[in-house]
Amino acid sequence: MFRQGRLRVLALWLADALCIVSVWACVVVVYWLLGGGYLPSMYLRFWPTALVFLFANGMMGLYNGSWAYPAAPIPPVEEMRRLTLSSALAHFGTIAVIVLMHQTMLGYSRAVMVISGILTAILAQSFRNWFRWLLLKCGVGQLDVVLAGGGKVAEEISQILHDDPYTGFHILGYFDGVHSEVRRLKNPAVPYLGQLGDIVPYARRNDVKILLACQDERLFGCQMEEFTSWFTYIEYLPTASVFPVFGAKAVTFDGIGGLEMVNQGRKKLFRAQKRVLDTLMAIFAFILVSPLFIVIPILVKLTSDGCVFYRQDRLGKGGRPIRVWKFRSMYKDADERLQKLLAAEPGAAEEWRRNMKLRHDPRITPLGKFLRMTSLDELPQLFNVFLGDMSLIGPRPIVKAEVAKYGDSYRVFSSVRPGITGLWQVSGRSNTDYTRRIALDTYYVMNWSPWMDWWILLRTVYVVLLMRGAR
Repeated sequence: MFRQGRLRVLALWLADALCIVSVWACVVVVYWLLGGGYLPSMYLRFWPTALVFLFANGMMGLYNGSWAYPAAPIPPVEEMRRLTLSSALAHFGTIAVIVLMHQTMLGYSRAVMVISGILTAILAQSFRNWFRWLLLKCGVGQLDVVLAGGGKVAEEISQILHDDPYTGFHILGYFDGVHSEVRRLKNPAVPYLGQLGDIVPYARRNDVKILLACQDERLFGCQMEEFTSWFTYIEYLPTASVFPVFGAKAVTFDGIGGLEMVNQGRKKLFRAQKRVLDTLMAIFAFILVSPLFIVIPILVKLTSDGCVFYRQDRLGKGGRPIRVWKFRSMYKDADERLQKLLAAEPGAAEEWRRNMKLRHDPRITPLGKFLRMTSLDELPQLFNVFLGDMSLIGPRPIVKAEVAKYGDSYRVFSSVRPGITGLWQVSGRSNTDYTRRIALDTYYVMNWSPWMDWWILLRTVYVVLLMRGAR
């Protein structure tokens, strides 16, 4: 069974090797073209840096946990953090060894090594994702798994993991029911394979070593001994509730096992760090895009009647009302256009009720469509960051009418400042349904860390450039 998993490990290993070699080659050649004192071939002697990088990745569990027995990958934010640390270890370790051995850099450029280390850390995950996508398209390197349970959790897991290149799990099917009671999943790609008692015999016949147990504690406890008699990995997913998992670790108290969950957002030092980084990054972003604050207002004025800016009342931290600024992307009579459409088309009314968005929105101007696709309409929210109303990264700001949709999650959601970009925006944006958005925003608040913000920031650049899920 682990043969496909080992192919996946090999692909990730090749992705990492290709990344660091490509980065070094590009940086060295550019350095030479800009007048560097040594020929590019002189840097070939630094090839052990790539081996150190690959070895460090393996030691940090970046190859689906194990070379020999791979299973579930670590979360993408944690993967980025470990790749960064691994790259730093490989590159700064190389500099340290050279200095210790020769008391000098021998004329080699420190800038080449530092820039190579930074670019390797930034690009390594993208290389890996490209290889994961290729594996999925080629139908190789996918690990067979089975589901135990047919309830809400199994339903959501089957939807999330179906054709997901990151995890690389291929769900063969699910088992549910003890006698005659069977819950059916809506996903036709995940067939029903039998009752709960049939799991281990099926897994033995098909050499499946990974089980996703989507059961309540009672049923799972009854079958635990049976599961451990065969499965190498058991992923226990008892509930669809969101809780802190990033930074969590196993704990034990005299034989009683448990899980320590960390609420990073309650650490005052981290909160202060987030505020400082928000301000610094907002200043840098404003300087970078300042010419657009001249060009876009002119285009807005020339293409439609109305003000250049659009202000909307939203809810900030603690439910405090704030005014969010945007470049206007709608017609002056936007509300009338919306009401006319909703009254005339029941399908559009249902879509609006479900998502508070429309795929074909009659309120948006032609220029507004472009501004929204590129997210340029949200640039004025940088001023909200300066004022302290918003963060650069956080849950999306909502209007008062949406509070009811959040239910009990609103208390968690409103405990932080809303952001210009956030987890749901880089996880499909308008392609995600409302329930999924709420889950992603709640997950962000409960699992926030500085590394998650950096990951979202990099993903935002990628999503905006490709204009994925925007409308």
